[in-house]
Amino acid sequence: MNEIFSFTGLIVFVLCYLVGSFPTAYILVRLKSKKDITKEGSGNVGTLNSFEVSKSKRVLIAVLLIDILKGLLPAWILIYVMNVPFALVMLGMSGLIIGHNYPVWLKFTGGRGLATGTGIFLVINYFILIGWCVTWAVVFLFRRDVLIANTAATLSITVYVVLVNYISWMVVNSSVNGFSLVYFNVFSVIITAIIIIRHREVFKSKTD
Repeated sequence: MNEIFSFTGLIVFVLCYLVGSFPTAYILVRLKSKKDITKEGSGNVGTLNSFEVSKSKRVLIAVLLIDILKGLLPAWILIYVMNVPFALVMLGMSGLIIGHNYPVWLKFTGGRGLATGTGIFLVINYFILIGWCVTWAVVFLFRRDVLIANTAATLSITVYVVLVNYISWMVVNSSVNGFSLVYFNVFSVIITAIIIIRHREVFKSKTD
């Protein structure tokens, strides 16, 4: 626990925040259509709105892949290259999502964190991502609403996190430096909450 509140922990968090805050959709939409994505469409600085604003499939694919890599690469480097303690890895992952959703460069107006979260859980625990995809597909099949499916699937992450604690084969990265299910549980819920907050803001804007 002490390592989370250490100077190293602060450095990891800040660096990951800066990586996460890279405004992929904003830059690519600007380059493609000269438009400010924060003032167009839903205002969301993410994959779907980048396509709605730019009308370009290339922009959509580029934004999606880069934002996934924003989560995947830092997680992979911290765990498998730098051998950083697991607690700091998860702290950094929270920083990535906060950076993506609330980038300082765009007055804290960012995306919803789904693509970056995908990259994170591909490395941290791909079973969580599989569960998210299954839940999303089922909800979308019945409701035909991407936002509702996103929200329901993200909320379901907490269920899959609980399952990881009771089903041994669902535990991933147990051999990494300082691995602890406690850290996995706490920070997975924190990451989920950050994503849900951004979705809640969107629902609220629709009803105002």
